[in-house]
Amino acid sequence: MKALTRLVFIAAVLALSVGPVVAFPAVLSAASSVQAPAHSSSSTAAPLAWLGGGLAIFGAIKVKDAATVAAKFKTRASAAAGDYKTGVQQAGADWEAGARAGEGNYEQGVTEAIGKKRYGRGIAAAGASKYVNNAVNLGATRYPQGIQNAEAAYTQGIQPVLQRIAGLTLPPRGPRRSPQNQARANAVAMELGKMKDGQ
Repeated sequence: MKALTRLVFIAAVLALSVGPVVAFPAVLSAASSVQAPAHSSSSTAAPLAWLGGGLAIFGAIKVKDAATVAAKFKTRASAAAGDYKTGVQQAGADWEAGARAGEGNYEQGVTEAIGKKRYGRGIAAAGASKYVNNAVNLGATRYPQGIQNAEAAYTQGIQPVLQRIAGLTLPPRGPRRSPQNQARANAVAMELGKMKDGQ
């Protein structure tokens, strides 16, 4: 059986390699009576012609309309909440390591985005209506849950701030809207600024 398979394979290779050689004289004699086109094709003409021929043979690429694609995204992504939760439960260490390693990429990306004015273009593309729609329909319902979930993190974050303020010695109070009161506010602001910078 193996010998028969090898013979069929060799015969096919010979037919494919010998066929063009045998047919070459006929093609050559026929080509002598055909004139070359008067114009020279550009470097892009051949690929475009090939692509056009491919589309003619196989047809244009069919795509679904945007509403159908969006509805499918909504259905499939909404059903994947459990997969999302399972995926992130054990991914904390990987996320931290990847985020730390990617700081340089982050800086480069932000610098590039600033240079290309992507921030402003993103705002213009979204517009006021998207902000209002998401804030009203999503933010308003999620806000209370987010606040409740953030209580422990808020406590952890505010504690060192309060300790830092408690350790300040402020200048004496003055009358309302006086420079003395402004000096007190400035002292707190400067101290919290140092804290944010790690000082």
